[in-house]
Amino acid sequence: MAVNFIPRERSAFDEGSGISILLPRVLASDPPEPGGSIEYQYTFRRNGEPVGGLGMFGDQRVDGTSNRPVWTYTVNLSPPWVLRDILRMKPLFGSIEPDFTFLQSIARGLVAAFAGQTTNTVDLRYVALASSKSLIGEGLSDIQISGVPNEGEVILAEVFVPAHIF
Repeated sequence: MAVNFIPRERSAFDEGSGISILLPRVLASDPPEPGGSIEYQYTFRRNGEPVGGLGMFGDQRVDGTSNRPVWTYTVNLSPPWVLRDILRMKPLFGSIEPDFTFLQSIARGLVAAFAGQTTNTVDLRYVALASSKSLIGEGLSDIQISGVPNEGEVILAEVFVPAHIF
């Protein structure tokens, strides 16, 4: 079964498994960790009950090159323990997808949890990424990343949330 998350208010939902990824708890990492300056703590729920969780780091930056600045938040899936934690969830979802495809599906869910926001007054972009080196190191190399330099970042999923100006 393919995992397919759709955005909902403050979550992303996969109808096939009945699992929701809730909008994560977001904390400043002080001092910054090697994976970034923001810590994301995600909870996975089915029928209101917790069935799993993930924690990872990321960063934020603002792109002011256009007329309206866009705040970009990254979710870094590169650490091997994060990749392994995600792949251990396959039975929870009943997924028979290839590992790289499942990783992309979960990455889409992680960023889709932010898509239902309606109170942001600036444009936001959420990106789930991993280094090609860590993907290859965990046996997740795929034709889609073969052209990326060994140290390059692979965008696994992203979502844009336009500003809601009141």
